[in-house]
Amino acid sequence: MVGGALHDRNLLGRLDPFEIGMIVAAAALAHDIGNPPFGHSGEDAIRSWFVTSKVSARIRNGFSKEEVADFENYEGNAQGFRILTRLQMYKDQGGMRLTAATLAAFTKYPVQASTDAPNKPRVHKGKSTEKFGFFQAERPIFEAVARMTGLLQRAEDAFCWARHPLAFLVEAADDICYRIVDLEDAFRQKLVSYQEVKARVEPFLKPESFKRIEQERDESSRVDVIRSFVMRDAINYVADAFLQRERHSEILRGEFDREIITLTPLRESFASIKELQRERVYLNERVLRVEATGFRVIGGLLDAFVTAVEDYHAFHGKTKVPAESEKLFYLIPKQFLGPDGVPADSPYLRLLGVVDYVCGMTDSYALNLFRNISGISLP
Repeated sequence: MVGGALHDRNLLGRLDPFEIGMIVAAAALAHDIGNPPFGHSGEDAIRSWFVTSKVSARIRNGFSKEEVADFENYEGNAQGFRILTRLQMYKDQGGMRLTAATLAAFTKYPVQASTDAPNKPRVHKGKSTEKFGFFQAERPIFEAVARMTGLLQRAEDAFCWARHPLAFLVEAADDICYRIVDLEDAFRQKLVSYQEVKARVEPFLKPESFKRIEQERDESSRVDVIRSFVMRDAINYVADAFLQRERHSEILRGEFDREIITLTPLRESFASIKELQRERVYLNERVLRVEATGFRVIGGLLDAFVTAVEDYHAFHGKTKVPAESEKLFYLIPKQFLGPDGVPADSPYLRLLGVVDYVCGMTDSYALNLFRNISGISLP
């Protein structure tokens, strides 16, 4: 839809309209690829570990202030960019070798981690600077992506660009799925009722849609159809908002920096869904227990493996590496260390490698490994 409209306005040049959809789809599929175990709670756990751990204190004096900011504000979005461009498939040789347009559309936060003091925030305030999108290790890669796609650099903040126009569509796709699929999951887990689901989406679905929904034999089937209709209508609303001529011009000038969803009839319903999810899902006792566990698990794994890598780097070839550190060191796959399995000279890169290893784990694998190395259970 968007690709066809842009083609009709003669804005695509030689680009095929279908390529717009392909770029957005690829970026949207990759959007959560950098999430650590335990999701957003895992991000919090890494930040907390870096600030409070004695093991972290041992190495952070060797970091630049920008490198410190990477871990104090640790972001799954930046980890995702690192996976796509460096770690997955062709390690350190372009990663998945995606197009520059796909990488730019993927990067919802085209800015480095803020090194500002709390009383001196970024000059530019907008959706695109609420988080950050690349680590210092990948900054040259993002600079190349920005140059190839013509992203507008913001003069008021260091290493900060306006979003690629298609990043707004990727963000909207994330918002739609995050709200609707999580609401559906909450219903299936009996955390919310069918009537609550219906009440949240009724304001923007057409009456004829509900006639079709009510034909289903049970509430579970009705929620399936609601999800389908909401996604269909939400996509249309977002496309219309994106293509509104004045707004589209603002996006191209780098002046627009809000969520497209907030400019559609979805705005109030999605805000209501978000509040319901916060109260019933994210603050649910089981969810809180899992997230609290994540702090212990991720913190414990980082303490153990960072200590092992640092001991190996400090003692190997000079004196005997402490026995426990040596065993833990050899548990780390070589691709998460330096060339030929030897830790990098930079403490920042050594820590990035260990975090790469931990972030690639599933929740259950991380928990089992933590139990194993803590002596709670045997492999």
